[in-house]
Amino acid sequence: MTPGGEFGFSAATMKREKRLTKRERKEQSPGAPREHAHIHCVACGRHLDAEEFSAAPPTAKYLTCEHQSRFPACVACEVAARRLIAEHDRTGKPIQQAAAWH
Repeated sequence: MTPGGEFGFSAATMKREKRLTKRERKEQSPGAPREHAHIHCVACGRHLDAEEFSAAPPTAKYLTCEHQSRFPACVACEVAARRLIAEHDRTGKPIQQAAAWH
């Protein structure tokens, strides 16, 4: 390069390619289909199968907090789960979820 010479291209021509987010890369990857979600009741920690939410009558349900996050709970634990969610709404802290068990 000679003194006072120019490169012949500007910063505008040197833009980077748009990169995909991690989520977009996961969606496009040709891997095995994702397994079913591993769901546990927030109140008692019991493992919940996805079919329990749509059974007749349902034995599990999703409860929603004030900012629209969904928490799974057994129908038998609904009162305790609602109490945990109310505390979460009041304090803004993560829900005090029970330890998971199978």
